[in-house]
Amino acid sequence: MKSHIKYLGVIDKSNKIHYVEFNTGVNVITGKSSTGKSAMIELFDYCFGSSEFTIPSGIITDSADVYFMVLAIQDTFITIGRSPSWSKKFLKLESELPNIMNLRKEYFQESYFPKDFNVELGHHLGLDINDIDEDKSTRDYTGRKKGRPSVRNMVPFLLQHQNLIANKHSLFYRFDEKEKREQTIDQFKIFTGFVKQEYYTIKQSLADEQRNLKSLENQQKVIMEQNEFNGKRLDGLLNEYFAITGNKLVEEDVKYLLLNPANSLQKLEKKEISANYESAQSLKELHELKYKKNELYSKKRNLQHKLEDILSSITYANQYFHNVENLTSENKEQIKVSECPFCHTHNEKILNEANDLSNAISWLNGELSKSNYLLDSFESDRREIQEQINNLDKEIRIIYQKINKLEEITSGLEKNKSLEEQALKVKLKIENLLESLVGKDHSTLDLQINESKQRIKDYDKDLALKFDVKKKLTNAEKYINDEMKKIGEKFDFEDTYIPINLKFSLDTFELWHERENGEKIYLRSMGSGANWLYSHITLFLALHKFFCSLGDRSLIPPILFLDQPSQVYFPTSIKDENQQFDIDDIEAKKGTETKDEDLKAVTNLFKQLVSFCKTTYEETGVKPQIIITDHADHLILDNGFDFEQLVAGRRWREQGFIKK
Repeated sequence: MKSHIKYLGVIDKSNKIHYVEFNTGVNVITGKSSTGKSAMIELFDYCFGSSEFTIPSGIITDSADVYFMVLAIQDTFITIGRSPSWSKKFLKLESELPNIMNLRKEYFQESYFPKDFNVELGHHLGLDINDIDEDKSTRDYTGRKKGRPSVRNMVPFLLQHQNLIANKHSLFYRFDEKEKREQTIDQFKIFTGFVKQEYYTIKQSLADEQRNLKSLENQQKVIMEQNEFNGKRLDGLLNEYFAITGNKLVEEDVKYLLLNPANSLQKLEKKEISANYESAQSLKELHELKYKKNELYSKKRNLQHKLEDILSSITYANQYFHNVENLTSENKEQIKVSECPFCHTHNEKILNEANDLSNAISWLNGELSKSNYLLDSFESDRREIQEQINNLDKEIRIIYQKINKLEEITSGLEKNKSLEEQALKVKLKIENLLESLVGKDHSTLDLQINESKQRIKDYDKDLALKFDVKKKLTNAEKYINDEMKKIGEKFDFEDTYIPINLKFSLDTFELWHERENGEKIYLRSMGSGANWLYSHITLFLALHKFFCSLGDRSLIPPILFLDQPSQVYFPTSIKDENQQFDIDDIEAKKGTETKDEDLKAVTNLFKQLVSFCKTTYEETGVKPQIIITDHADHLILDNGFDFEQLVAGRRWREQGFIKK
């Protein structure tokens, strides 16, 4: 998006205007200490909706009544005004650049105080998404929706404060606040125009459909489990009928009976019971079951013996650990040469024994270190064998149930219950089971599941065709990393990091230098302040080059504040109180003799920033705005760049921002 700051200023208590004018490209505010240079970044932040008033206390805060900014966005202008005494923020849209001299207190009329300033400002920047929940169930669970995307989450891309620009621990403004960091990373795809409101609407529908599919599949799972249970029960009843009568009740298998319960029931109702009193089927099955029972008990006994051995081993191991804890750990030996008290001849034998002792100590310590692993192995074996025993117990219980059923046949005959009578009882149970299944047609569930899966595919396809966020982020990351490689080559990194190969992750917003072998050297481990400074600047220039390459799709203003970037060479702790920038005085206070190297590095830094704006404009059609506040002055730039044009009257030596 083509946008830049035109004016930053204040209206003092006597209604006098103090302002700074800016253009696209590099703008330099230079001057001595305590003239209000660093306050510019805080003034912008305050006018851009900050909830905190962080303008340094001093002559500006003592004098100012109203703080204002005029922001150019495309072909329109927005005037923003704030005052600590106001409860709301002023925002007025102008079709033409307002006359700066008209921006007195009377200009800030009550009718231009929007109800929600951040939303209104975001609207003018193209930020109209209001619902970014990707799953509405999260909202239902937490009781609140995700915060609306805010212009405040654009600020980390715009500001590099004095204490941040060469910081090895932090890259972005306010990233020490976990919530702000997460919001900025999450909303990057919004600010770059990768997604719009429709994206989140589809994501919500997708999440709803995924929950619906899970519910249908759970229903299907319950039905399958119930069918399995019914199948086992029906198979058992048919076998019981066969054992009683010696005849099969039906020829069809269990699966067919369950699939056609109504037809199967109709056939069974007409089926007459006939029993073969000479059949030995029940006795045969009874014998097989008792044999199976004995076999299972044999397996159980063997497992129980193993379990007892393991439990004994665990007991001994615990006792061993307890005793070992009370032992003094030995890890070295002392060797003294033995000699004869009369002839003073050395005895070399003790050296060999000392070596044996040393080896023994190493072996013992090694064995002791394995003890914990040994106990863990015992515990794992104990759990596995106990589980096998539990499974055998379940099988044995089922065997007993079947044995009891078969023995009841003989018991029934003894009680004068004929085989036909006993078989009828079983037949009625089978009919009752089939009757309970009549009318339960679950075939539509499969259709619903297939339809749900198709809707999910359609949503995924829609997201891929319209947005394809993953691919766009991958391409964006590659673009940024490629640009960092080009930009970084032009800065004075230490030899250890040449060629510089900076990498940035859009997933984590972490920055590192990657060596040829793939090793990652993160910013905090990259040595000197110069490396940290150039890493920051390289990353932020690459980010803004990417924003500019997006044209109107990017919502982030191509504005970058750099506060005291020369501090690595000209420390801000050294007061600059001269009427002219005096590098000799600064070097003397530093106590170094690196004036030429320092001046060369700072000059190159400014030259590269100017070159970056020029190249970016030529390649993208959008010229970024870089506002630098610094002590450095009167630098001699080559390639046709004139430092005086960068300053353009913003030299605060005799007077500061507040002019008397």
